[in-house]
Amino acid sequence: MSSTAHVVGFSFVERLAQDLRDERLELPAFPEAVIRIQRVLQSPDTRTEDVVRILSSEPALAARLLRMANSAEFRRVDQNITDLKTAVARMGFNIVRSVAVAFAMRQLRRKDTYSSTAQLQLEQAWEESLAASAACFVIAKRFTRLNPDQALLTGLLHVLGRLYIVMRSKDTAELSDAEMRQIIDGWHASIGKAILESWGLPDALQHAIEHQDELEAEQEGDVNLTDVLIAAKLQARGETDGKRFPALRRTGVAAEDGGNAMEQYAEELNSVRASLSE
Repeated sequence: MSSTAHVVGFSFVERLAQDLRDERLELPAFPEAVIRIQRVLQSPDTRTEDVVRILSSEPALAARLLRMANSAEFRRVDQNITDLKTAVARMGFNIVRSVAVAFAMRQLRRKDTYSSTAQLQLEQAWEESLAASAACFVIAKRFTRLNPDQALLTGLLHVLGRLYIVMRSKDTAELSDAEMRQIIDGWHASIGKAILESWGLPDALQHAIEHQDELEAEQEGDVNLTDVLIAAKLQARGETDGKRFPALRRTGVAAEDGGNAMEQYAEELNSVRASLSE
């Protein structure tokens, strides 16, 4: 990392630490309704009605949730769902949070206040989050006993640290693409983990975000969200070596001989991705 990038990288961490001390760790430029949803979902006492009230204040977000509730991959009943209360109750809070984050990321891409370097990172983060979330959902559903909805959320949220850095990019407007990439590579996982901790999300999800770049590490115990997220990221890169990458072997996505069990689910992957991006 260049000396400039190293200094700016430390400034991000210092700001993050201050935000944590002040209990105000929030992603700047996220739509207000999305921020309110994150806040209300922190409470174990949150009711469906509380979430519906917030969704009703942002018609575009509400419409996205209804579309997803009626999509082929997420439809839980035969008849169409036409009201928010039923959609939230049927889909669950993990999917509500996923739709809200995807909505926020899509809105960010439309802003023209970022540098060209930052805008490029936003586009890449959007594409990678869609690919990872779809793969996480399918891997969890088809190869493990983990909750697919939580796995999908993990895939979407794995880029939060990068978004935090990009949205603070007024401090890095003079950095090159390579320097921005170095800052992100060095800090995004720890920042993302801290954001999820402030949101009160489960430890398993936090662990997955924090250790997402440890591609060749062997996880302990049963297959977990970290395995699923790493396998999803490797799948997106076209990696199929189960011997080199334990997550591929542990999830069953790829064996040591390099066979790729995900090929048969290409249509399902595309469908899940489309549900989030439409």
